[in-house]
Amino acid sequence: MYIQKCVKGIVGDTSGSSGLTQSKAQEIIDQDHGIMSNWWRKEHQITPPMIADVLTRQNLDRHLHDYENFGDETPFISLASGSVERNTILQRNFAYSAIDTALQFATDDWTRPGALFFCWVATSNYPAVEVSNVAEAVRDLNIYQRWSPYQLEGELTAKVHIPSNQIERVEWWDPSHGHWGPQHTWSNPKYVEPDVLSNIRELF
Repeated sequence: MYIQKCVKGIVGDTSGSSGLTQSKAQEIIDQDHGIMSNWWRKEHQITPPMIADVLTRQNLDRHLHDYENFGDETPFISLASGSVERNTILQRNFAYSAIDTALQFATDDWTRPGALFFCWVATSNYPAVEVSNVAEAVRDLNIYQRWSPYQLEGELTAKVHIPSNQIERVEWWDPSHGHWGPQHTWSNPKYVEPDVLSNIRELF
């Protein structure tokens, strides 16, 4: 197991469409809500047996490859940490930034505002879908070897909930104010550095 730093992009609220507001984005750290999965928000009250029932390989596969139909009830949370595409024809590797990937999701391709949450998760070196407190490195081809059309996005999946004290800061991006930097940044005073744990990997 290792510690992976990552970023979560959540689309913002706009007139006529649902999404996260600036105040709700700040409350995720200020009120210790953390990042909840869509499944938890839908159920409101959950129990350990309920968690065990939904953390299955079939549900993980639906989260990765059928999100359009399963996204509203998924117990998984997609995170970006940076990915690499290998082009065998050009004999080159192309690196994709975690922040760029998260911004694409958060702003719906720069058509609306959105929030970035910078956090860390404990990540398994092996498939461990049933273990709720570790994330899955679903884009690591040494672990998950199935071909996926979404290989370069959603590199990790956390499960059910990311505690607020694992979120370092929140950035609010609004394309109407430019693409060069966030309009607001909130640091989390309760953030816990993972220094007491080993094998920390920085995002890129």
